[in-house]
Amino acid sequence: AQFLGTQHHEKSLDLDAGRALIPSLLARLDEPLGDPSLLPAHLLSAFAKEKVTVALSGDGGDELFAGYDPFVALRPAALYYATMPRASHRAIRRLADLLPVSQTNMSLDFRIRRALMGLSHGPELWLPVWMAPLDPKDTAALFDAPLRIEEVYDEAIGSWEQAAGKSPVDRALEFFTRFYLQDDILMKSDRAAMMCSLETRAVFLDNDLVEFCRKLPHRFKYHRGQRKYLLKKVARTLLPEAIVDRKKKGFGIPLAKWLRQFPEAPPLAPISGVRTEFARRAFAEHRSGRADHRLFLWSWLTTQAFVRRQSFSVSGGGPDVSPVVIASMPAEQNRHNTQEWARTNME
Repeated sequence: AQFLGTQHHEKSLDLDAGRALIPSLLARLDEPLGDPSLLPAHLLSAFAKEKVTVALSGDGGDELFAGYDPFVALRPAALYYATMPRASHRAIRRLADLLPVSQTNMSLDFRIRRALMGLSHGPELWLPVWMAPLDPKDTAALFDAPLRIEEVYDEAIGSWEQAAGKSPVDRALEFFTRFYLQDDILMKSDRAAMMCSLETRAVFLDNDLVEFCRKLPHRFKYHRGQRKYLLKKVARTLLPEAIVDRKKKGFGIPLAKWLRQFPEAPPLAPISGVRTEFARRAFAEHRSGRADHRLFLWSWLTTQAFVRRQSFSVSGGGPDVSPVVIASMPAEQNRHNTQEWARTNME
């Protein structure tokens, strides 16, 4: 703000206080959303709404200019995959499982386990598996019916194969733009802002700019290990080096820590075809510190909130009931409504 001579407003967000908003936030979603940065995005939107009614967002910058960690991981991943025998890989995964489990966002042990999880499969599955809330074998264990990984990630595999002949970076750009940006980032930003009646405009997603970026060779996006290469070249003409070169910081929350503070697994409404016991065991392992299931548990909680909302509506609660009431219903009432919803759908 001093360098540019602009007027900025600053606020330190109390995430522990914000944690109390999670049940109501999840209950107000139209569909499950497995991205926990919904909470800080909502807190930021509420603060912005105090000053403005329309805000600009940077959504799309990482997807169009290769800003994420997986872009850096592609080359070493290819070398590892080409040279590491499968038996040795399995042994390395077992060793990685012995690493102490950290509560820190994007900790070293978290990244190592994620990387190895993806490298258990072919290159066409690296990106969707790296971004997934569960290891594919655990995803199969979650459901009653047989589940093939090729079916779960059919669209991502198709996108990778359709780009045959293109570089891994180009294929990754396509993956993040077609799937992650559209089905996660934009949905999250829209819900977080509209809950505060704040409108957002994603300036990077101007049609002409997107078309220009997609035609650019990938060396202008990821160049010699530098992400957002062209974007940073432009930024250097406008901003101090310290800002342009500062370490990338995600919009995370202490989710792993919060989930460990659950005294016991929250009430789990039954979902047809899904093994509730799997989720109960995941909660127990996470609370004990034996494993880090933060992404799955958040996805499970947001799905539970959606199921409860649907069941409450079908069983007579109606759309006029506050989402906060739905999220805080006693467990026995939740179970009754879910059973009633299941019976109605079966009939």
